[in-house]
Amino acid sequence: MKIAVTGKGGVGKTTLSGTLARLLASDGYRVLAVDADPDANLASSLGIPEENYRGITPFAKMKALAEERTGADGGYGTFFILNPKVDDLPEQFCVEHEGVKLLLMGTVEQGGSGCVCPEHTLIKRLMQHLLVQRDEVVIMDMEAGIEHLGRGT
Repeated sequence: MKIAVTGKGGVGKTTLSGTLARLLASDGYRVLAVDADPDANLASSLGIPEENYRGITPFAKMKALAEERTGADGGYGTFFILNPKVDDLPEQFCVEHEGVKLLLMGTVEQGGSGCVCPEHTLIKRLMQHLLVQRDEVVIMDMEAGIEHLGRGT
């Protein structure tokens, strides 16, 4: 099952995502939680100690990985591969706590720092790649608003 928790800012998306992930993990599901909110707080909602999740590198900061996997050169208006290899990403870049694996999307740090399209492509492709079995759940804590639904991201 894949669940995207989305909506207006401040309505409890992160609290709902974290609670749902913890409850499903306690019921025996294998849970992958993806923090796709630029104001990333899902780790604390999951009860992950700060020293455990501060070492996770968000996908938005993995320029070299995105360039390697998508062929993007980091410039504006570049072409890149839309179906990069992603099957090894959850194991490499997650932290696990009480049966929940956490993956961070990250955000643009400052205006004018460039596009995170290749990084977004990695996450989008990862979500498409994940074939969820009966005992697996993917929960995405999305950014505030619904623009990403209209864009299909």
